[in-house]
Parts: sequence; structure tokens; C-alpha cells
Amino acid sequence: MVKHPIENKKTLFEFSFNIVSLILLIIIFVYIMIRWSDIPNSIPMTFDSNGHVSHWGEKKSILALPFFGLLIWFVFNFIEKDPHNINLPLYRNDDKSKELKYNRILVNAIKNGIVICFVIANWRIILSVL
Repeated sequence: MVKHPIENKKTLFEFSFNIVSLILLIIIFVYIMIRWSDIPNSIPMTFDSNGHVSHWGEKKSILALPFFGLLIWFVFNFIEKDPHNINLPLYRNDDKSKELKYNRILVNAIKNGIVICFVIANWRIILSVL
């Protein structure tokens, strides 16, 4: 299978969304490191429908969401970089550039949306124990 070169320039939206999500990830990592001594040894892990803690975890588990967010960011970034990683159905015309652009923007929005949700969830957990 021959891969044809496809122009893959990021839009301002993609670039801005990447910067925002990476800055938020850096901020949450730095904030955790700064407040590490203030975080208790057991932290809430899951909550019931009323908002009460139903499971407690170790202190180091507070780092799980930011690390998963970072992992997701890099995996999805790899998918975005090469347009041939995005699976599109075959069309009659060979010009898939428009479809690839919209799919790349969708992958970018999903990636950064997940990362931002992880940061917000982690922030809420940290605030609940401090």
C-alpha cells in the first residue's frame, strides 16, 4: 500500500487547544508536587451518587489521572501526526484532504477534552482532601 503525501498543517484551534491542555497538565503536576506534603496519606478514589466517598486510596494514586492524561495526549498526538493513521472509508474521489482535516480536528478535540476532564477531576479530588 502506497502512502500518498498529504498536507497536514494544524489549524489555530488545534494548536491553541494543545497548548491549553499541556499547560493545564503542567500546572496540575506542579501543584501536586508543591502540595505533596499537605496531601493526606489516604485520598478519596470513588464517590457514590450523593457525593460521599465510597473508596479510599493511597496518596500516590493522586498522580494516576495526570499520568493517564499525559499518556493519552501523546498517543492521540501520534495518531494526529500521520493522516494515514486516521481510518476513513474509501471515496470515489482521491481528494480526502477535507475529510482528513475534519477528522484530525475531531481527534484533537477528543484528546484535549479528555485531558482537560482528567485535570478537572484531579483538581476536584485534591480540593476535597485539602
